[in-house]
Amino acid sequence: MSTTISTNLNCNLSCKHCYIQPELLRRKEYIDEATFRRAVEVIIEAFHLDRSVTYLHLDVLGGEATLMPFEFWQRNLPWVLGQVDELNRVGIQTEFTFCSNLMWKDDRYLDLLREFKGHPAMDIAIPFEGPESGRFGRGMAILPKYLKRIEALGDCNMLNLVLVMGQGLIDLGPQYIIDTFVKRGVTDATCDMIFPWGSGKAYFDRAQPQYRDVADYIATLAQLGKPYGLTVDHLDDMKKSLRTLSRSQNTLNDAYEFHWDQRGELSLNPNQTGTEAVKPYINLNAHDANAALKIVWGNNSELDNKLSYEHDFCRDCRYLQACNSGWYPHKALAPETVQSFMVSPEGEFSCPGFYQLWEAQAADNFDEIGVSRYANVRRIKRAQARKLAVLDHSEPLRESDFICDYEGYFEAVKTTTRVLLEPGLLFGCTPRQRLWFYDRLQKQVLLPHGSFAGFEERHSILAHSLAGNYHTLAFSDELVWSALREAPTTPLARYVIEALALTAWRDVPISVTSGYTKLKSGLEVSLKFEDLIMWALFRQPPADIQAVADAVRPGALTEQSAEYLRRITPVSRTIGGREPAISHIAPLHEALS
Repeated sequence: MSTTISTNLNCNLSCKHCYIQPELLRRKEYIDEATFRRAVEVIIEAFHLDRSVTYLHLDVLGGEATLMPFEFWQRNLPWVLGQVDELNRVGIQTEFTFCSNLMWKDDRYLDLLREFKGHPAMDIAIPFEGPESGRFGRGMAILPKYLKRIEALGDCNMLNLVLVMGQGLIDLGPQYIIDTFVKRGVTDATCDMIFPWGSGKAYFDRAQPQYRDVADYIATLAQLGKPYGLTVDHLDDMKKSLRTLSRSQNTLNDAYEFHWDQRGELSLNPNQTGTEAVKPYINLNAHDANAALKIVWGNNSELDNKLSYEHDFCRDCRYLQACNSGWYPHKALAPETVQSFMVSPEGEFSCPGFYQLWEAQAADNFDEIGVSRYANVRRIKRAQARKLAVLDHSEPLRESDFICDYEGYFEAVKTTTRVLLEPGLLFGCTPRQRLWFYDRLQKQVLLPHGSFAGFEERHSILAHSLAGNYHTLAFSDELVWSALREAPTTPLARYVIEALALTAWRDVPISVTSGYTKLKSGLEVSLKFEDLIMWALFRQPPADIQAVADAVRPGALTEQSAEYLRRITPVSRTIGGREPAISHIAPLHEALS
């Protein structure tokens, strides 16, 4: 859960790359203390409500955060760090970042920030980009002042240099960062691509570099920084993600990226402001009733975008689970625009997720067995939730009872354990979007007459289920069989049929070919499709579906795929088990075979 609070939108600089709409940067509106503290409290409450998140990050920023009255931070910086300390004390990994351009007018800020130089969960994010952004004036005139303040803060060991990867920065080269910043004590660097929003739209059009050049820059910076102990967050985060194939934080694909503005109003993406802001269906203020619960609800649309989107070139990538199609702000760009930044004179592939960096880090950090163990925790959790659901006979919340009762709905959700999901929109959210909400609150979901009839998104919902994207939700096998009969030629149907065909893998010849077997549907017999394969290994489909699966058995498996199946089969048996066969099934549509 990544969160931000803008204490104000006023700024004393005019950077051309800024994602904030320019007219907002001159508004002299400042958050009041009660709203700031309530925003922090609601963030913590929302974190506790969502049972799927395990890590919390809070940024405070502006505009420029130090344009707040000094006394505000004198009181509230110790207070917010106290909240962070309490969360870490009870085992919730929590970090805090104070974002500043260091151009404060009140010199007392230096002593205040230095006062907390030893705090283990705090850092100060300071930005830098190429000279064409205009941050440091004509001829970089105010850069010396900036560097002097970095030196004054340098021994705090908590400076995080945020590099905006425009072409101007690429042209300066990584050695410039080492000489200018790392040798002055900066030990941590984050590499952000340009946001195509706010005043940064025009900057993006002329300054966005090739993805390959950005990846090379990051790799070289890390190599040059090694003797100085420099941590490059992008690579560090990749290493962590490769151990679990969980989403990489530095692509902005976190489960949450919500933002409180200076009025205490919520937006769902901190990097889109003004008329571009992504707002919940019904505006939300930090002081509203059930604000934390409404955050989890409001996040439905953004989370669905992140988990349901992929570039065409992502589908065969072994790192898709962790990378999640790369830099989130570039997912909304036109495909031809994204492709224009993928061109390399050498003809080497690159992408918004920096494939070559994943490849390089995977050589030392990719652990297939570790990835499976991590995923098994969630698979076991889903299996346990399904068993408990059988014992729960409480009256479910019916969504249709609350179509005109927004406040009443959230009061009811707090106390119910079961929800009847119904077709159509509810407060601006589709059924697929609402399922993320119920999953994260660990609610049991029921369907009208036990069927997805009337649900336009039924196939993508089942795809998410079979891919293991839900933490606790599980749908019956009967719904899968029904989907196969209804739409036998969809990619989902072909994946499922070929996964079911793997149940007879011991009878399939083993090839000496290296690498993993890829079947006609695109299903690869590897951990890339692990949830689906483990689900299929111990299923007993109806006779008609089994007949189709028997007819498409692979001609051969590579030894690597066979060894993979040997490894996951015992776990699949433990978690999945066998389902009773279903009788009285109508014949499967001929097109499936």
